[in-house]
Parts: sequence; C-alpha cells; structure tokens
Amino acid sequence: MERKGKNCTIRELARYVGLSTCTVSKVLNDHTGALSIPESTRRKVREAARELNYVPNVNAQRFFKRRSSVIGLLVPPQEEMGHNVFHDTHFVDILSGIEKALSTTSYNLLLLFNRPEYKAGNRYEAMFSSGFVDGLLIWGAHRSEGYWQELVELTQPRIFLTSMPDFSPDEPLHYVASDYEQSACGIVSRLKAQGCRRFCWLAGREDTSIISQLAAGMARAGVTLEESAIRYSDYTEAEGERLAAELLEHGEFDALLATAPQLARGAVRYIEAHRLPVQVGSFDGQRGTRLMSDHYISALTNDFEIGLKAMEKMFALIEGDTDMVQMKVPVDFTADEGAKENVQF
Repeated sequence: MERKGKNCTIRELARYVGLSTCTVSKVLNDHTGALSIPESTRRKVREAARELNYVPNVNAQRFFKRRSSVIGLLVPPQEEMGHNVFHDTHFVDILSGIEKALSTTSYNLLLLFNRPEYKAGNRYEAMFSSGFVDGLLIWGAHRSEGYWQELVELTQPRIFLTSMPDFSPDEPLHYVASDYEQSACGIVSRLKAQGCRRFCWLAGREDTSIISQLAAGMARAGVTLEESAIRYSDYTEAEGERLAAELLEHGEFDALLATAPQLARGAVRYIEAHRLPVQVGSFDGQRGTRLMSDHYISALTNDFEIGLKAMEKMFALIEGDTDMVQMKVPVDFTADEGAKENVQF
C-alpha cells in the first residue's frame, strides 16, 4: 500500500493492520487501555502509521487524552493597567521564557484578558471543566481583589506569576516570582556598606504582594521604616521626582529606596538637580532596560527564567505532579560606578 506524499486516516490505518479503530486509537494516543494490548500489536500499529504517513486528528487526541494542549495566560485589561500589557517589559521577558518552554512541546498559549465582566461567577472553573485549557498562568494579580479567591480555590493546574492575591497560608497557592526579599536585603546592605543609615522608600502601588516581601528583605538587612518615611504612588518618573522632593525636603534621609526604576530615575533627577548627599537604590530593575544615566544601584530580575520555570512546573502539574509550586527566582545586582562592590549577604 504505497501512500508517499499522502496522509491516511485512522480508518484506513485500522483496515491495513486488521484491527478496530478503537484499538488503533488507544495505541497511537498512549491511552491507558493500550497497556492490555500486546507489545507486538502496538509495534505493528506504530510501524504501519509511519509507513502510511498517518497524521493524527487533533480532536480525537483531545478526546482520548482529556487534554486541550492549550495553556491560558490571564492578564489585566488595558483600562486596569493604564497601558497594554506589552508596555510592561517584565511581562514581555516572562512571555519570552514561556515561548522558550513551549517551543519543544505541542502546547499552545492562549492570551486571556481578565475584563471586569468576567470577574464574577465560576468562569475559571468552566474553562477547565469544558476542556478549554489544561492549565492557567495568572499575571498581574492585585492583593485585595476578591475574585482571585476562585482561582486560589481551583484544584486544576494554575500558577501565579510575580504577584499574588492575599491568601491564607493553608490555601494551596502555586506561584513563581522574583525573590524580592533577597532584592531588598541586597540593596539595603549595599547602601549601608556605603555609609547610609537613614532610609526612606518610594514604594509604588500599595496593593501589590511584593510590598510585604520588600519590607521583610529590608528588615533582614536591619532596616524597618516608619510610615512617615514611605510614599505610595504609580510607577512613574514624575511621581518619583515629586515624592523625592517631599521626602528629602528637610534633609532627614541619606538613602532613598525605590521599588521600580522609573521612581528611582525621577528621584535621582531631583537629587542631582539639588545636589543632595543622598544615595538611591532600586529593588526591581532589568539588565536590558538599564540606562547609562541610571546613577543608582539596582537589583536585576530574571523574568525570562520566571516564564521558563513556570511553564516547566505547569507541565509537571498537568502530568499529575502533586508538589506545591512555590518558587522564588534569585535576582542579580548591578551598581553605580561609585558603589562599593563585593558586599557579602
């Protein structure tokens, strides 16, 4: 039976080997029922499939494997973020890591926008029960938003990326994130090594899970801040400059900490314009977006690794791994020319 250049159907393949289509499907889809089929028969089916250039039917595979081969990536809509998700370079690098992990598999990625009208009911549960997705990655969660509770309570594979909602320690929350506690401890320790002792903090948005992690890292380095030394805001250079002026007006501080590089850049602009003896450190930078004019020390997150590891862990969960996924990806550090190097943590 010569079929070069032409695909055969499963019915044609079954007729060729003299078996039922059900038996052939079980063999080709590695169905659990195939274990009762003799190895010689399974080998015969696979050899015939190669010989006849059999191409599997995607829908049939999904039926037998109970899989969609689709991973959903849930992100906030543009109106919630103030810009589209691709404006966020952390997200873009995470997406690159996800792409790398997917490149050696048959899985596809589906981008889902968590619009307000979808934040009620059991939408996420329905995605799994209908076979729409095999797993769900969640990026951009805010701590106080109650609708995340549905995602936390799901038993199906789901992993939060970078930020997480508030949850009870008893609840099974899977996540892969930067080690922000290490970031804060490292930056504060470096500034203390330069002689800094009086710290203030441009924290960014208060409703993010990284705030408590950063505070814990500062405490590890021996710094606990009063609320009067902290300012919350959007992550913009204008806010960094404005709030730096507010905090540094009376000369109380010799070190300013910034959660994001935009805040650090705005603060540096104010400090340099007024020639203030204040050092600046950023907890959340990226090597690829750091500028020559960034005169502050910075932690550098590895967002590519977050995306890559999250997908690897997702595949394991889909295959039945029961271990909790709670991974913190280490950060690196860079420093301004005047910063002291080789600080041990």
